[in-house]
Amino acid sequence: MNAWRLLVVLALYAALGVSFAMQVPAWQNPDEPAHYNYTRQLAAGIVPVIEPSDWEPTFVPIPPRERNVPVARLTYEDHQPPLFYALSLPVFLLSNGDLGALRLFTLFIGALSLVCAHQVVHLIFPTRPWVAAFAVAIVGLLPQHLFVLSGYNNDALAELWIALTAWQAVRWLRAASSPAPKALMGLGVVVGLAFWTKATAYLALPLALLGAWFAEASSWRQRVWRVLQVGLIACLIGLPWWVRNVMVYGGLDFLGLQAHNAAVLGQPTTAAWIAQHGFAEVLWRGLRTTFQSFWGQFGWMSIPLSERWYLLLLALSSLSAAAFAMWWAQEGVRLEAAQRRALNALAGLTLFTVLAFAWYNLQFVQHQGRYLFPALLPIGLAVALGWSHVLRRWHALAQRAWLGATLGLGAFDAYLLWRVIVPEMT
Repeated sequence: MNAWRLLVVLALYAALGVSFAMQVPAWQNPDEPAHYNYTRQLAAGIVPVIEPSDWEPTFVPIPPRERNVPVARLTYEDHQPPLFYALSLPVFLLSNGDLGALRLFTLFIGALSLVCAHQVVHLIFPTRPWVAAFAVAIVGLLPQHLFVLSGYNNDALAELWIALTAWQAVRWLRAASSPAPKALMGLGVVVGLAFWTKATAYLALPLALLGAWFAEASSWRQRVWRVLQVGLIACLIGLPWWVRNVMVYGGLDFLGLQAHNAAVLGQPTTAAWIAQHGFAEVLWRGLRTTFQSFWGQFGWMSIPLSERWYLLLLALSSLSAAAFAMWWAQEGVRLEAAQRRALNALAGLTLFTVLAFAWYNLQFVQHQGRYLFPALLPIGLAVALGWSHVLRRWHALAQRAWLGATLGLGAFDAYLLWRVIVPEMT
């Protein structure tokens, strides 16, 4: 049984996550008031509709020591699909709208994502269970990711659907037979639920289609038919929400994003920044801020780490990338065909995540690393494979590297919470 490694990571994730949820002051997680207000409206029997008055640029971003937050006026997430908020509604009602209870609900969903992530990696490398534990440690204990998952937002559920999609797709890609119709239907349902969760959860669709296409088949017609089945089931589930949005917002705004963009006037646009600062400067700022906020830039992007920490993290990231490149050059060529297909599907998820991030930043200045978290599973796996390869000469050490990563990240998280985040917010 290899589940004990996962349990160790989950235990530390839970302990630290609860600490973050309880110690970070209310509304100090990005967009948290607007997510809370969505659930509050559902509790009142109202399915929210975004309007221009929902955006209050004078109140956001919220400073780290601000306590008089006009929460009821921040409703700019009203364009979001309702599934996450509907699932958390019982917690809202039973706790009388307690934010701490809602944060713990989000943290629990994040734990389910970690279980799915572990299963994905274990399916690809079943004889190397320490690699799965290492990857899950990266996913669950990355400081910024833990900070996001300990707040109240719909990111956790979006990531859960993506992780479930990856799990199912990798099961097919590792099998020697074509997926059964029930399996295709199940995957279509998961993607359909993603459509009811968040726009970033739509990344589950290309991942599912890659899994359906590359699974075992005797002809290209079978592949096309599988892709059509998954896509059709998912779209049938998402269709009522899309029709509702078109009827409410008009035109072809089936996601409500055009209505959202019209409401959030005053947000800095990329075109305006380029006109003011120049393309090279905007690109440099974007890369730098994205890297920093991927690791840790807390509050409403208002609490960065010291330059020393970012230099150390840059060195660690560069070494990890080099280690993965070494693994790919020396061990990647010896992978089984099924393993290669599975890794290609995860690489596809990474590619689409980066493209979605770039597309978003072509419109608005949103250099936030958290928008890359849908690809955190393949990133964590790459880190785990790279360092396992570097340590391969010391087999016992390689098998225990996951524990070093778990304890190291856990200690870093605790330091950041108590020595950086809490002091800056109190």
